[in-house]
Amino acid sequence: MHRLGTIAQRTVATAALAALMPWMAALPAQAGCVRHLVNRSNLTLVASRDGGPAVVIPPHRSQAIRYRHSGHIDLSLTCGRPDESAPVHRASYDTVAEIDRCYVQFGSRFFENELGRGFFGTRNTAPLTLNNPNQGDVIVGPQADALCPVDARTVLRSRY
Repeated sequence: MHRLGTIAQRTVATAALAALMPWMAALPAQAGCVRHLVNRSNLTLVASRDGGPAVVIPPHRSQAIRYRHSGHIDLSLTCGRPDESAPVHRASYDTVAEIDRCYVQFGSRFFENELGRGFFGTRNTAPLTLNNPNQGDVIVGPQADALCPVDARTVLRSRY
């Protein structure tokens, strides 16, 4: 008797799924990748997607972002608070979001047919690292600290 109930439940579930399949197939394909902006430097990272509101990522923090569609990302690095200091580095990149593949597009068209754009970087992106460790990630490494002038009092305070 118990086994018969299980078979009936499976039949109902299969029929319901079969009824939903045409409706689900009619939905447009949509990208949806969660990636990260990681700031491993002592600078402040400011990011904006498609001209939208800026997100401030303080030193040694990260922020998750969702690529829902292809677009553009603007990045800038400041030595202090963004409203108090001018950017010391600016960069803009196109972003690609296709179903479950999201990445920052840069470099040349070398191996484009085999790998897609943004995998063989022939363009220097320092102090940013793009598409590493995951496609679509942006990392500001500690080498970016060299962009800011060092105040001797700050060095003394940090050591003692």
